[in-house]
Amino acid sequence: MDILIESTTINQGNHYLNHHINYVESEKMNLYLYFWGGGDSLRNDFSSKYYEMYYILNGEGTFIYNKQDYHIIPGDLFILKPYTEFQLKDKSNLNMLFFAFEPYSLTKTEELMKFFDRIESVENFEHLLLNDQFNLGLLWKEILIQSNQQTIFTKEIIEPLACTLIKIIIQNFYQQLMALEDSELKKSRELESNAIIYNAKLFINDNLATSLKLNDVADYLHVSYRHLSRLFTKHLDVTFSQYVRSEKMNKAAILLATTDLPIKTVAQKVGYDTVHYFSSVFKKVMDIPPGEFRSRLKSD
Repeated sequence: MDILIESTTINQGNHYLNHHINYVESEKMNLYLYFWGGGDSLRNDFSSKYYEMYYILNGEGTFIYNKQDYHIIPGDLFILKPYTEFQLKDKSNLNMLFFAFEPYSLTKTEELMKFFDRIESVENFEHLLLNDQFNLGLLWKEILIQSNQQTIFTKEIIEPLACTLIKIIIQNFYQQLMALEDSELKKSRELESNAIIYNAKLFINDNLATSLKLNDVADYLHVSYRHLSRLFTKHLDVTFSQYVRSEKMNKAAILLATTDLPIKTVAQKVGYDTVHYFSSVFKKVMDIPPGEFRSRLKSD
């Protein structure tokens, strides 16, 4: 069933949503909404830093993911994971709606945390695709229509509708993804996680002279920063910041023990601008100031 919406309604509605509906909150869900979009002006290559949700209004096309083709038709709803590349081809009057989002907090509910972990683990696009979601399409259409009204009640009407739309979408995907057998995902998930941690360690070791922010490492590895943060805690039993600090201090200790470099230079080589701050961190980690650490080694 095609759902027809005039392009002006889509454009004006998304303009309103992008200015007024940037966050949804409920007892079990907090999400940032980075942008709303849609229409028939579609790109061929898809890649984003965020999760993206797409609904096919009308027309059809073919998505290419992991070198496999997937036919998409009206009523289809699918998720694109962060930093995952897709291609769209054979577009025939294809018209879609979408929004980009990211969980703000996963600590409120263990179920939601498992849901996003499961999304990260899925490699088969069919598991990220739902068919016959026409009721969602009609609700989405109503949101766009109401967004075009722009009266004193518009925001009061739109906010609960948008929250309901997103809740239903997540609920429907939750039921599908959580029904997958753990054995289908466990091996590939562990291999992928180990590879991410291994490459993160290499990147950190090669860049100890920089500030090394979590976002920078996540961007380099093409994963979400929240996923990378969870992997460090799960696999290394430390936070990302704790791991980086430990590696910096270990390298500093080696430089202090094996070279005659001034402490200021040692500090710079592990990404610290001031000797004072470096010394305080070194003492906190090693239980001894860097100067005394070097002196004791020489006396021994």
